Amino acid sequence: MRIWLFAILLVLWGNLLHPLIGSTAILPGGSWPFVVAGAALVAVSLFAARALGLDAATLGLRPAGAFRGFLIGAFAGAVVATSAVAIMRGIVPALIGQPVIYEPLSRVAAGDLSTHIAFFLPLGAVIPEEVAFRGTLLGGLLARYGVRFAVMASAATFALWHGTVAIFTVANTSLPVVLIIPAILGALVILFAGGAIMAWLRVATGTLLASIAAHWAFNAIILIGLRYPRID
Repeated sequence: MRIWLFAILLVLWGNLLHPLIGSTAILPGGSWPFVVAGAALVAVSLFAARALGLDAATLGLRPAGAFRGFLIGAFAGAVVATSAVAIMRGIVPALIGQPVIYEPLSRVAAGDLSTHIAFFLPLGAVIPEEVAFRGTLLGGLLARYGVRFAVMASAATFALWHGTVAIFTVANTSLPVVLIIPAILGALVILFAGGAIMAWLRVATGTLLASIAAHWAFNAIILIGLRYPRID
């Protein structure tokens, strides 16, 4: 029961976070308030892990295989993100007859984007979310329900955590109005798939560094791919 209360807490936290402090950021998660919120999420997640009786190995925090897991995760995240950028730059514009532009990102200076990717992204989003979802939540579900259910349930919670983010992000693109709702639903499906992939990486490698690396590489490449237009 306690693991489901933690899952509910995560969904509420994620959907309230951006409406409350999103205006402080030049990018989603790109501000000191998001870093503070991220530190709070790590603390709450580790407290919940202790209450659930989870050890370091269950959380993926043991040092064995950490470097190998990091490399595997970074490679997987980069491959998926590069494919996604290619689709957004090539296939989607061909289908809708116009390029896909994320308006807030188009106004961000190169230096601010670099700071975001190197500092705010890992501390405000990647590490806190990985500790919460692929650490405590996945570990608690694995201990009770097995790998398949744990991966799917943690991925579903991860997608729901991003509900308001998905709505905000899609609403600030150049997509036609008629495609807004399908795009939001598609974003949630993609988030679910991403959550499942990162959970699987965490289970397969035994280390949280694998999903941290995958998460960071994916987000970084997506941001860079959307920020800088393709030159034909």
